[in-house]
Amino acid sequence: MIAEREASVSTVVAVADKFVDETHLAAARSVLERVVDTDKVRLAFVGGSLAAGLGHGMSDVDLYVAAEPGTDLPKRGYREGGYVVQINPLSTAQLEQIAATCTEFTASRTDRWQVLVGDVELQPSIRYAIGSVLIDKDSGLPSTDQAKLTVRKILMTRWAYDVSGFGEDALGALQVGDELTALQSSSIAVECAVECVLAAVGDVYLGRKFLLRRTARNEALREVLPRIWDGLRLPQAPGGIEETTRVVTENMRVAGHLVVNALLDGWDAPAPHIAACPDHWEDGGPTRSPWVVPVRLSDSWGMAGPDAGYRVKQGTVRLWRELDGRSLDDVHRSFEADPDLAGTPRELLDTATAQLIERNVVATGDGVATADS
Repeated sequence: MIAEREASVSTVVAVADKFVDETHLAAARSVLERVVDTDKVRLAFVGGSLAAGLGHGMSDVDLYVAAEPGTDLPKRGYREGGYVVQINPLSTAQLEQIAATCTEFTASRTDRWQVLVGDVELQPSIRYAIGSVLIDKDSGLPSTDQAKLTVRKILMTRWAYDVSGFGEDALGALQVGDELTALQSSSIAVECAVECVLAAVGDVYLGRKFLLRRTARNEALREVLPRIWDGLRLPQAPGGIEETTRVVTENMRVAGHLVVNALLDGWDAPAPHIAACPDHWEDGGPTRSPWVVPVRLSDSWGMAGPDAGYRVKQGTVRLWRELDGRSLDDVHRSFEADPDLAGTPRELLDTATAQLIERNVVATGDGVATADS
């Protein structure tokens, strides 16, 4: 089965990245100087799909401009240097929103506004974080490097919460025999998890149309690409509740794997590599619940799922990641190979695992998790 999955995606080749280059920037500068009084410009940057390397044959050069109040900024495109330069005015309120969003990741248990911002409000911050700044006159914004770090954390946390929500929908649908909703919800959960792990490896963007292209181009995701590919595709038709439960459970395991590795390994710096999904689920050891995922805030970690919503420590999340059906003896041996976990007493491992089982975050059975687990 694994070999078949790997073969099925062996021919997937991403289109060559097309980034903003000096010709795009020159066209943007020319339009800026011709159309706008640059003495009144506080901030101007080129963002959009080209800034993310996702340009295509119809891509505009997206020029974002924030000017002094009262300055006329037409929202329209101009032909320049063989390109269409699209001016996107930014209001003072939007500039302040970008500054508040991008300066530092502050989402906490008591104030989660950063991860609750809608797509429309978040988009300018993302465009700035990946953009090329042409003018900055006391805009009050952090550097684009700092903005990108903050935005990555916002996206990872936001997508992790979404995975949890769709996982709950998938489980609830299975419990009433609704195969179609269960399949759809679990596939969306995988999509959200892919967005989470893309942010973790440093690929920052917002918009579904480039998801497959972004996934295929990232070498850090090479080992998990076959599972991702399967999770994003719906079967031709439901195969009965038992088969649907197997597919949905597999999808949610993939989603959980992507999220936990993203939050642990790609937080303060992009993760260089995301390991392949485990295949030990039927070995008889404790397994992490497919219906639960970790979430990470500025001040705490949590586990989120249908019957779980509580704080944990990072060490607990690291343990949860390792519980993939292997025996606790094997898990403990894997700890000894990890510099951060070496020396962990076996008694502590047993106690922590028992607590996770008690809280329905880890299962003790083997095989495919059921809709009642």
